[in-house]
Amino acid sequence: MEFYLNPDRERTNLTLVMALLVNGRTVLEDFSWSAEGRSFANALEEFGLTLNLQGHEMVLTGKGFQYPVPSLLPINFGERDSILLWTLASRETEQVFTFAAENDEAGVASVALAKEWLQAYFKIHVESDSPADFKFRFDTAEPSLKKDSLGSVPYIMRNRLMTRALIRGEFISFEEKTVVRDQWTRMLQYFGVPLRYEGRGVEQLSEFERRLLMAQGKKVERTQFTEQSETKVMTGRDYYVPGDFTEAMALILLSTIGAVPKGNRILIKNVELNSSRVGAINCLKRMGANIEIVTRREKYGDVFGDLEVFPVDAGKRLQGRRFGEDTVATSIEEFPFLAVAACFAEGETILRLPKEQRKAWRPVNEALAENLRKTGVEVGVYDDGLVVRGLENITAVPEFDGGENPQVGLALNVLALALGCEEPVGHTEVVEANFPGILKKLADAMVDENVAEDGGNP
Repeated sequence: MEFYLNPDRERTNLTLVMALLVNGRTVLEDFSWSAEGRSFANALEEFGLTLNLQGHEMVLTGKGFQYPVPSLLPINFGERDSILLWTLASRETEQVFTFAAENDEAGVASVALAKEWLQAYFKIHVESDSPADFKFRFDTAEPSLKKDSLGSVPYIMRNRLMTRALIRGEFISFEEKTVVRDQWTRMLQYFGVPLRYEGRGVEQLSEFERRLLMAQGKKVERTQFTEQSETKVMTGRDYYVPGDFTEAMALILLSTIGAVPKGNRILIKNVELNSSRVGAINCLKRMGANIEIVTRREKYGDVFGDLEVFPVDAGKRLQGRRFGEDTVATSIEEFPFLAVAACFAEGETILRLPKEQRKAWRPVNEALAENLRKTGVEVGVYDDGLVVRGLENITAVPEFDGGENPQVGLALNVLALALGCEEPVGHTEVVEANFPGILKKLADAMVDENVAEDGGNP
């Protein structure tokens, strides 16, 4: 049974931004829209991007670095995508920009949130400030570069700084202690930006430098170095957006904890496999899941491939593990899936969130834990994350509700299928809006292929 996924949402939008900045055509092969891709493309059309669907190819024509900038900026996207769009606008420091919405409770809240994000990532000059109409100009200066508790630049800020250096023809460099999500970095390299991106450690030091550090009692830590030079122009190239890894994780988890018919072969095609994005696979493997990369393609400047998932060996269970901040940082969107997997693991699983994520995730974890406790599993919510003590046999078939968080909702839908729950998970419309068609794919994975081929005959 082969599964093809929706294109990765983040990479789709990054690709659309790149296509705008290219002086010429970018051709996307085997194209399909992600859940948010069409509306994000509409926003970029205001910056001059043109789109032309030709069969299975999407031809994008960009303006290079001379794109026009609209004065009314969109505020209807999430933090990551909004910052990218506003960074494009920040090229113009004399122009007055506006955040505007309906003067009602929802509109005022959306403008307030947009202002909060704006002031966290940019230096600005406020022209006028009313609840539903905010006007400002971008400053030429940059906010001070702050690293997170893991010693890295938070990836939304990282992408913003690299984008702004690109459109302004500037030089930028920084060093980090961990590898963060680097799809944008690798995309910049692929499209011809002069960019060094390399690990540095003891192998980069001379013998004298190594001896000096040893004499001083200093430890040589491996770091990740990024250096981006001035870029004059970028030309178009063919590109491909692989399948969404969060959707792949849903199928992987169901195949690991659910009673998928033995004859079914679960093969997930053309999945995003960027190493800074797929930490959840490594977590599940450490717990005992059987996941194999059957095809690995290094193309278009990054990595994607096919995954095959097998049931846990007979007589064995997943094993509880401790996952620290650096590990969870590469699987933050899949955090609810790891919590669900822990419900079936022997012993205790500890999931520690990066310090900067803990405040935002606390209410999410409270809601997730409330649902998981309905199975009889012990779940503790603490400041750093979650503690889950799994059960060998979960017999409860409760009703779950994913609320407004699509990742939590998708993980709970996997759990409901694994337990054979008859009642649908609450707020499935949120899941379907963000991951169109994934619930049907999950249901299909539970259908015995041999019976289906025989038309239902035993």
